[in-house]
Amino acid sequence: MNTTASPLTFPTSSSAMRRALAWLKRLGLGLLAFLAGLAALGFTYQAAATALDRRAYPAPGQLVDVGGRQMHLYCAGANLDGRPTVILEQGGGGNMLAWFQVQPEVAQAARVCAYDRAGQGWSDQGPMPRDGAHIAQDLHALLASAGIPGPYVLAGHSYGGLFIRSFASQYPEEVAGLVLLDSAHPDQWTRTPEGEADYANQSRLYGGGRLLARFGLLRLGPNPFAAAPADWPADLRAEWRALASTNQFWDATAAESNAMLDTMAQLRAAPPLPAGLPVAVVTAGLNTGADGHWREYQGELAALSTNSVHIVVDGAGHADLWADPRYVPVSVDSIFQVVEAARTGTPLSQVPRVLTTSGWAGLIGP
Repeated sequence: MNTTASPLTFPTSSSAMRRALAWLKRLGLGLLAFLAGLAALGFTYQAAATALDRRAYPAPGQLVDVGGRQMHLYCAGANLDGRPTVILEQGGGGNMLAWFQVQPEVAQAARVCAYDRAGQGWSDQGPMPRDGAHIAQDLHALLASAGIPGPYVLAGHSYGGLFIRSFASQYPEEVAGLVLLDSAHPDQWTRTPEGEADYANQSRLYGGGRLLARFGLLRLGPNPFAAAPADWPADLRAEWRALASTNQFWDATAAESNAMLDTMAQLRAAPPLPAGLPVAVVTAGLNTGADGHWREYQGELAALSTNSVHIVVDGAGHADLWADPRYVPVSVDSIFQVVEAARTGTPLSQVPRVLTTSGWAGLIGP
């Protein structure tokens, strides 16, 4: 009898390896199928939610045909005593609802129109690029199609300040005055390394937002553009959030941002504003900008005209000039001041303010 022990062996056959690989393949395919199904569900949710929002929130103004597409325009008030029409231009990622508190006040003394740029709010998408020159041409065509003649006093917030300057550079004979509400500056993304970095970060934000929006994720999670002022009526806040959650919104906002360096270059190359054009610059006192030079930039904007005033609003953040009822009156009053300077030919610094001295106390900084 042979008592020699046989050596131990382990299963190392190719069949076992094939079974393991097959299991891993099934697992991978299952995971891919799950992710594809989740993406399809998100895509369907986004499309359905967008359709429901369109039915729930019809355009409050008129939809005007502009070269085969529609743009949204909302006007109020009347042209009293020969006053020019006021045009309100929102900043990046905004729509005409932002003027909820400003427009009714201005309408008490002048005709005032707010609108949605191409792709924003209720306006259809427009052709590329979405730089200042093309945005100004859109606005000009919209006003002509709607039968709203100049001259105009244009008020713009943030990026909107660049867009109204683009309009003034292309149609100077139709512009009676400008109101720059914490306006962007043509050098703010190029003059300093901090500004360049901030622009790059914003570009990445918009690119990521476009992707996330398509699967409804920005309806479920944080959306940097969706939060309306807390003191707005609940239905208006819901409407604002709906408009900031569509694919169209993110496409349009990204397109404007992608063209922003071109917009700024166009303004740097533009001719000076018409001599003596009334220009009011209203600066949010709490805003320092990406590189800490916001006050410097704002002072340079005030130097665009020999007929200008510069107001610094202590305690106000960037959006507060249209969003916070404590500071909205300063914006309204600055619009009134430019309108009256344009109507009467009085130097802007000599036009009486509507607000009393006590009303300005604690608001206006050095």
